[in-house]
Amino acid sequence: MTNSTFRIRRPSLNDAQAVCDLVAACDTEDLGAPDIVLDDVLDMWSGFDLDHNVWVVEDTDLSLIGYAFLEEDSEEKLFSYGCVLPAARGRGVGASLVKSLEARASELRNATGVPKRLQGMIPTLCEDAVRLFEAQGFAPVRYFKRMGIRLDTEPAAAILPEGFTIEPFMKGRDEQAVHEAYVESFADHWDFAVPPFEKWAEKTLLPTFEERWWLIARDPNGDVAGFALGRMREDLLFIEQVGVRRPFRGRGLALALLQCLFRASYHAGQMLVSLGVDATNPSGAYRLYEKAGMKSDYAISIYEKPFTLLAE
Repeated sequence: MTNSTFRIRRPSLNDAQAVCDLVAACDTEDLGAPDIVLDDVLDMWSGFDLDHNVWVVEDTDLSLIGYAFLEEDSEEKLFSYGCVLPAARGRGVGASLVKSLEARASELRNATGVPKRLQGMIPTLCEDAVRLFEAQGFAPVRYFKRMGIRLDTEPAAAILPEGFTIEPFMKGRDEQAVHEAYVESFADHWDFAVPPFEKWAEKTLLPTFEERWWLIARDPNGDVAGFALGRMREDLLFIEQVGVRRPFRGRGLALALLQCLFRASYHAGQMLVSLGVDATNPSGAYRLYEKAGMKSDYAISIYEKPFTLLAE
């Protein structure tokens, strides 16, 4: 797609650093600080269809001023993200990216014969993005918080229930058990779709994966009771998921897992830890993270638009 002042095209791996820089500039404008590193882009793109589900926007000088991707989360749910360089906003770049996302959603609906829900993630306080989505027929469906903590002093040691242990994940041994615990723990979460084991396990094959940042809590019988799955970045330790199987909830396992990750991060020299949480999670996750000393940094809104089957 072309415009008199910009052009939308497909990216190549050579664009990864420029995309990282673009998203970082948008984060700084909308969230107050960058929230991405190059490894994040490379990890995501390793699982994306760059020829059909990712777009970049070039300005007349060939610099990148826009970016969007679509992820096929499940048979009927599509998740997307997009951003526009602050200096290039107001030129229709965002609207063009949304149209590209919508066209792809329609294409996938028509190809599969399955209705789709296209979701988009935007900063809650970004009024331009809110207006754009609402003008295109998207409606807000959920709100998330990004929370963080700075470890200025050594975190206290975790206190575990009697007979329980916490240990690092081991590749080749723990994939199936942790996947099963993940599915069980998140089954009652909003909009959860069970990931196929093979797709879920792909993250353990990424170059950035380190076993020591995936912690497992085991019950006295050695079964997986809970987990905290982290990923060390250049700028912080990001905790991707924390879960406890229903029979083991209410015993302090989630807090203990967090505390163990905090201590490990502190001793590795990384004082910043961050995670995202559903602001209305019925399990009380937000309160748990506050109890662990984390504070809200910013809010994210999830907007959604349905793509129903065409009438025959």
